Amino acid sequence: MSKEIKIMQAMDECVVNACERMKSLNPEDRFHLLCEMGEWMYNPLSEEIEEVLMVPNFEEEEAA
Repeated sequence: MSKEIKIMQAMDECVVNACERMKSLNPEDRFHLLCEMGEWMYNPLSEEIEEVLMVPNFEEEEAA
């Protein structure tokens, strides 16, 4: 699996987890989480994606 696909899967998992978290938040916290999710979805990622996302080092995982 390519690095880009793994990054996209990690991002998808983050969104799913954030949506699940919304179920237990009060309205104000839910609003702020939704605003943050909107930033993820609508703002383009920089070309230096490694500086934006905190994801596992896939090369180390594949070597293990």
